Amino acid sequence: MAQLFPEDFQLAEGEVLHKGEYKTLEMLKEGLSDQYMVFHGVHWTRVEEDSAIYGEIDFLILNPYGRVLAIEQKETQIEVNAKGELVPIYKDAQGLSKPSRMINSQVSRNIGSLRTEYEKRHSGQRLEIDHLLYVPNAKVGKNLPANIALGRIVDSTNRDQLLPIINEMFDKNPMPTGDHTAKTLDIQAFFLDKAEVSPQIGLIGQSARQRTTRLSSGLAEWAERLEFSPYRLWVQGTAGSGKTQLALKELRKAAAQDLTAMYICFNRALVDSVKLSAPNPKNCWTFHELARFVAESQGQVINFGDETAFQQMVNYFLSHYDDLKAQLDVLVIDEGQDFYPEWGAVLLEMVKPEGRMIWLEDSSQRIYGRPSIEPEGWVKLSSPTNYRSPQHVLTLINGLNLTDGYLETGNGYTGLPPGHFVYQDGNVIDTTSDAVKDLIDQGFAPESIAVLSFHGAKNSVFLSDKVQKINGFSIKKSTGYDKDSNATWSNGELLVDTLYRFKGQCADAIVLTEIDFAEWDQVTKNKLFVGLTRARLTINLVMSTGVEKLFIEKGFS
Repeated sequence: MAQLFPEDFQLAEGEVLHKGEYKTLEMLKEGLSDQYMVFHGVHWTRVEEDSAIYGEIDFLILNPYGRVLAIEQKETQIEVNAKGELVPIYKDAQGLSKPSRMINSQVSRNIGSLRTEYEKRHSGQRLEIDHLLYVPNAKVGKNLPANIALGRIVDSTNRDQLLPIINEMFDKNPMPTGDHTAKTLDIQAFFLDKAEVSPQIGLIGQSARQRTTRLSSGLAEWAERLEFSPYRLWVQGTAGSGKTQLALKELRKAAAQDLTAMYICFNRALVDSVKLSAPNPKNCWTFHELARFVAESQGQVINFGDETAFQQMVNYFLSHYDDLKAQLDVLVIDEGQDFYPEWGAVLLEMVKPEGRMIWLEDSSQRIYGRPSIEPEGWVKLSSPTNYRSPQHVLTLINGLNLTDGYLETGNGYTGLPPGHFVYQDGNVIDTTSDAVKDLIDQGFAPESIAVLSFHGAKNSVFLSDKVQKINGFSIKKSTGYDKDSNATWSNGELLVDTLYRFKGQCADAIVLTEIDFAEWDQVTKNKLFVGLTRARLTINLVMSTGVEKLFIEKGFS
């Protein structure tokens, strides 16, 4: 089902003048997939007596890659005049035919004006628009005028094929051609303005999520095309490059082939998220969950009141995993930079010699300071393109030199400039509240904002009992796990967590707070990188006065 802008449209009761356009809009909504956005003017008919969105253009269809199709619909009969031009024929009060203006010249001017207006607003971007004439009640015939391209008109003889024709036009040429093509999210915001719809942050966020998923899925496609044996793939992919999509594709493919597959990650929140989409959630584990399972299944009693319980669990697993050796057809290790080398060595022994192993990691997210792992003899696939983060955020990351190499942006959305708020000793709560209020004022809903602490849970004031609300919004935070080991959360509107637990996840808007450090060491740079790349649209940084000075030294004020 296509996305309509605006969504709420109805003709006035008894309205007959624009029922044809209304019917077409319903057909586009039901017949096109949700990757398409359809902008229309049907909602204006009650007061404007005109259903066009721009001049003679009735519908603008936008695909995920920034290609646009303009549809002009005429409900009248069509004739070819003496000049060989198509003209609509209307009936006057006496029922006599009354020719009107030539069709194609009007729409050509409208498309030209639309391009010019867009390019004035977005300097350097070129808007590519294709055109289709839809005349469901007329029979034009095969002798088309020279100014109407073959295949660009749908009349009464093939009106039932309107949807297949639209799909074919997009399928044949899904991407705009040439240089400096317009960016999809900028086009969307521009068309929302033309349709007199306020560009709601929530809609832009939804579009950014859908587009990120579609584009970043390319990493999974590249990995699938590689052929080598044994299949040992080491993926170095930056944040937002599509590592999770690759993991899920491997799990689904294994399930379809009735193979035994397992997904293992260090981060519990990311595992919980993957379980929601995995074909066999029971085979998705954190490393410590797997260690606990092995220990308890062999009769070990774990005292979680003991501070060394997790280390004891790990030590037991590393010396009692014999039953798991060579049991898996497929193993996917995610967030591999968080694993100790000895953990990785044991996990890899769980795969059959002819099985598939995929190791996913991002060295720029190594926030625990653990040694790096470089599997010998594996095929390495690098992906430095970030499809999630908006361009303003990538500019800040590159400007601060947070990664070893320059990050490429695959996101067509410029985003909102990151905000920065400076707190003095003792007023981090009030300053964070100001940062949240700033996002609310920009149009973000509380549910689309995540407040992340730069510290761990034990050292964050926001994860303590001292803070119950931020800017008047109740807090949603982790309260532990139930008897079935499911995560439990407090009831609240505003998510508060640490960047450690939120790693691998994202939100439309982020407030990264309690940022306090004395120097640009590697772990600090990695933590800042993790925090910044959690944002789809924008981020507000809440930093100490000392950190502000470090930013100024880097050229950012």
